[in-house]
Amino acid sequence: MCTSCESCKLRDEDLYRNLDDEKKHFLVLMLGDFRDAMIIPEELVRRLKVEIPGEIQLETRNGSSHTILVAKNQEKRVFTVGWCDFVEIYDLHVGDSVILQYNGNSKFNAIIFDNLGREKALSVVVDPYISQVRNRRSDTHEIGYAKNMDAHCRRYKSHLEYHYMNLDDVNKYLSMLMMGDFQHEMIIPEEFVQRFKGEIPGEFILETQNRCSYIIGVAKHQEKLVLTAGWREFVQTFRLQMGDTVVFRYNGNSKFSVMIFDELGCENALSVTVDPFLAPVQERHTNATETVNRSNIHPVESTNTSHVLPQPMEMQPSTSTVNRLPMESPPTEIHQHPQMDKSCQVSMAPIIISSESSESFSSEDDAPGSNYIVRKKSKLSSQNDQLKDGYITTQKTKLTLVQKEAVKEKVQSIHSEIPIFVAVMSKSSVESRFFLTFPSHYAKEYLSGGLHVYLQHVGAKWDCRFGDTRGDKKLTCGWKKFARGNDLKMGDICLFELLSNQERTMEVHIIRLNGEN
Repeated sequence: MCTSCESCKLRDEDLYRNLDDEKKHFLVLMLGDFRDAMIIPEELVRRLKVEIPGEIQLETRNGSSHTILVAKNQEKRVFTVGWCDFVEIYDLHVGDSVILQYNGNSKFNAIIFDNLGREKALSVVVDPYISQVRNRRSDTHEIGYAKNMDAHCRRYKSHLEYHYMNLDDVNKYLSMLMMGDFQHEMIIPEEFVQRFKGEIPGEFILETQNRCSYIIGVAKHQEKLVLTAGWREFVQTFRLQMGDTVVFRYNGNSKFSVMIFDELGCENALSVTVDPFLAPVQERHTNATETVNRSNIHPVESTNTSHVLPQPMEMQPSTSTVNRLPMESPPTEIHQHPQMDKSCQVSMAPIIISSESSESFSSEDDAPGSNYIVRKKSKLSSQNDQLKDGYITTQKTKLTLVQKEAVKEKVQSIHSEIPIFVAVMSKSSVESRFFLTFPSHYAKEYLSGGLHVYLQHVGAKWDCRFGDTRGDKKLTCGWKKFARGNDLKMGDICLFELLSNQERTMEVHIIRLNGEN
């Protein structure tokens, strides 16, 4: 399969546009001032063949339907009346995301995720009491009732999460953001593991929308689960880039249905379309190292795998039905790279996940799991844009749109005349080698004349030292104490403000990945 030819890519796009709209999905990220009204992404409008009407219905997985008015403003279509209610009901925040799929008759199915890629429990669990409260507070069923609703309390959220956790695994979605060095292997986010009730198999199948399947090996490394053998080929086949998103749904028998989205939220055309000019290749695997042996790899327990898509968990008997999103699981084409990494074939038994892990619903230890969008720019224009906003990063650092928004807001609150150095914590910064790279031109301009620099945070101060190297300056001595002393995790963002009233001293502001202060 061609993975680099631009003409093939254009053909895939044409094939995708000619699909029925009901077969298309779009990932919409919550960015900026989205709460009162939200511009419908241009890519969504362009890829749909139908005209988006002036009034639509958003239907969540628990069967709830929400009326949203669509206005046209300067050639853009905007969610207006009813959108604010939808945002409040599902407690949407910057970094959360919604997958939309057209269902005909002005209806869109919606799958809602938080900024860690976890499905919003309230959009899946059927709670008969909440509907009674809504009916009690609104004499009619018109748009606008949500403004009178109380914010969901922590107890209620825990209640919903408990019932969501008890769903069969085939009833759950989870999204993974492509961040860091994901091209060769990928750490499975802790959120995925925590919400998966049973056993993660040592090998499973990823099944795309166009009926193709790919065998992926799973290894355990330092208490983390890692996608290994077959993952690199999967990444190359679908040309995955940093900022892309892969959405998983367990399909039973060690299979996961996947949807793949690019950094703009557009579905990966190659994962959906069937090329009529490409002859299907059926590969037959006959041994346990080449295929998923169901007698050796124990799938997660499931009481019902007959449905293509899951039904919601009901908190008490109810006649509510579920709006099923069409992720088909027809006969599949199996792909496996002929040279699998033998190191991953050693552990073919399932990896047991302790039930105790379900008590925690957030992770600080994993690589960033939020559903972020990355816009690709040239290094020069990106740096110029950064300097306009009062900060700078290394050339290798690519901030997502959500990260840019958070950094820009923080920089504006600092009011520094000197550009602020911004660094996203990587594995080498906070887990293994413990060093932090400063841009050489920044260090030369503002930190010349010595190797020592003082870092301070919330009143405490650390004496650190740059390594005596050419090129980019690496902060080594003392950095490990600072990182551990402030409990820095992968994905956290540090903003280094050079203080003008103290010699070689930088105030460090921290934006936590999990949103905590």
